[in-house]
Amino acid sequence: MLEKGFIRSQKNKSTKRQQLTLTVSNVLLYLGVLVLVGSFGYLLINWGKTDALVSMMMPFLVAGLGLVFVSYLIKRGFSKLR
Repeated sequence: MLEKGFIRSQKNKSTKRQQLTLTVSNVLLYLGVLVLVGSFGYLLINWGKTDALVSMMMPFLVAGLGLVFVSYLIKRGFSKLR
């Protein structure tokens, strides 16, 4: 059967676990990008007080980058498990 291509032509069906993982990864990615864009937008709106706001906004920037990084790790880790 393998020589004739019967098994090779079968497509992997996406399971509920794969769909859930992809959904969670995308939600984390969009949330991280939203936090980053919101933080930079707030800094641009309050351009005159940037020195005081940078230290206050640093946890939000790190959290946004962390969410994007975790999203990347989830996608990469789950794709290696398949």
